[in-house]
This record gives sequence, structure tokens and C-alpha cells, in this order.
Amino acid sequence: MFKFLVAFAFSLLLFVTTAGAQTGIPAAQQPQTEQGINKQVPSADKIEAAGAESEEHSTETHESSGEFDLNHVINHHLGDVRLWDVNIAGYNFPITKRVVMMWIASLLLLLILIPAARLISRNAIKRPGRFTGIVEVFVNFVRNDVGHSNMGHHSRSYEPFLLTLFFFILFCNLIGLIPSVGEIVITAGDFFGFHFNVEPGDVPLPAKLWSGITPTGDLGVTATLAIYSFIFIQVSGFVYQGVSYIKNIVPAGIPWAIWPIMWPIELLGQVSKPFALAIRLLANMTAGHLLILVFLGFIFQFQLYAIIPVSISVTIAIYMLELFVAFLQAYIFVFLTALFIAGAQHRH
Repeated sequence: MFKFLVAFAFSLLLFVTTAGAQTGIPAAQQPQTEQGINKQVPSADKIEAAGAESEEHSTETHESSGEFDLNHVINHHLGDVRLWDVNIAGYNFPITKRVVMMWIASLLLLLILIPAARLISRNAIKRPGRFTGIVEVFVNFVRNDVGHSNMGHHSRSYEPFLLTLFFFILFCNLIGLIPSVGEIVITAGDFFGFHFNVEPGDVPLPAKLWSGITPTGDLGVTATLAIYSFIFIQVSGFVYQGVSYIKNIVPAGIPWAIWPIMWPIELLGQVSKPFALAIRLLANMTAGHLLILVFLGFIFQFQLYAIIPVSISVTIAIYMLELFVAFLQAYIFVFLTALFIAGAQHRH
């Protein structure tokens, strides 16, 4: 159990730091120095600057016209925003809304799983309580129905990674379904006469601490998780097959005449696996939130009493579906990762 907790904490740290670097923007453009040295601005900075300018223009247009702007609402709730900047050795590491939510998901994982592991390890044969029973259900599900069913007895070495991957994705999916607690606090404060003093263009502290944004709704996060899966898949192939794994990606029985054609195709198939994992998780965790905002936006867009019950009913149905999708996508991501690892261990 101790080894599992160490591996879990280490993997979690890697996920958060690497995904945070992906969602953040590289070092911003530095001003020209006296020597005339001027660092080149990365393309990501240009994209963020353009997005910020577009959002600011949308906000000004919305406020000046007084009309409901669905695009502004979608950008506000689904778009990432830089909150703080951390400079380390001359490199800028932006702390965005998604990075903060990933930290919250990681903290919740540690606060839930470590006490559960301690309670279970005290008496493993004791009948579990409700808390430890729920944790054991998910752990045994990933171990038996995901890991062991795909890799057999080889799955034991990969269980810490698969469990970390499953719980991290699951919690990131679920916390994105909780509305922005920070904005609720700000609205309540305005109602009772308490206002948060912030500089123009800045975000109040409660909104920074819990923005309600879904961490897995960002390509940087899903791509990072997929890259980790890709690394485990390829390492597993070399561990079990050696250098022959490079040749064995082509299935056995292929005639040598078409082998030079099949090898690049199979190599492309290996590279496409993490791409499919990243895009699938991103699309599913973005589509539901987008639909919820659209149907709720119909109320303010058309301003008709008749559309209120329809919009709310559809929104509740989509929200319930999103709860199911949060669990389903965590399972699919981990299941496919285990399946790909098992496929790399043996030649077909």
C-alpha cells in the first residue's frame, strides 16, 4: 500500500505539473533591452493575446449594447484565463483557471484516497464501511475489469498508473460540473453590499480559487495525459519484446513484399493512439458544457416565458447525462490505455 501511495503521489505530481505547463503560455514577449535584444514571441502568446483582445472587445460591445451575447458567455465559462505569473529561471509559468482546478482535483484526491488507504490497511479483512467500500469498488474495478482483463498478471506493475489516471480524470471531470463557487460568492457579496476591490482587468480572488472550469476541457491537459499513456505503451513494448518491438509493430504473417508499406502505416497507427485519446476526452467534456450554456442562453436570448421550462428541462437532462459521461470518459481513457499497453506487450 505504501508503494502504491508513493507511485500515486509521484504520478499525480507529474500530471499536474506537465499539464499545467501545457495549458499555460510560454514566456511572454520581453521588452527590448538597451542592447537591442528582443526575444521572439511564441505563437501561443499571440493566440492568447488575440483571444484576450477578442474577449475584451466582445465584453465592451456587450456592455455598450446591453444585449445578451452568447459568444461572450461561452468564452467566459469555457475559456481559460491567466490568473498569476510565476517566473522561474527567466521562464514564465502562467497559473490559469484550469491549473488551479487541477490543483483542487489533486488535493481532493489526496484528501480522499490516502485516508481510505490507511483505514483499509489497518484491517484488510474487516468489512468495509461506506467510505472505504466506495473507494474499494472503484479500485477493484480498475484493477480487475480494466487492468487484469486486458493484461492478465502483467497488470500489477501498471496498476498505480492506471488508478492515478482514472481517478485524476474522473475528479477533473466532476469538479467541472460544479458551478463557479467564486462567482456565486461574488454575486452574494454584491447583494449584501460587500464588494471585492480588484484592479481593472483582474479577477476577484473567489473566482480565482474556484472558477468551475473543467480541466479536461483543454487540449493541453488531455494531450498531456495521452502523452503519458503513449510513453507507457511504448516502454511496455520494449520491456516485453526488446528491440524487436520496432519490427514487431507489423502483425505476424504479413508478406515481406508489402512489409515496407505496412511498417509506416503501423507506425502512424501508434502515433494516432494518443491523438485519439486526447481528442475524444476533450470533445466529450466540452460538448456537454457547451450545450448547457446554449440552452440556458435561449432564455435570455428570446426572453419568452414559454421557453423557460423547455430550456431548464433540457439542461437538467444534459446535466444528468454529463454526470454519466464524466465516469464513462474516465473509464474509456483508462481502458484504451490498458488495451494499448497489452497490445504492445505481445506481437499479433
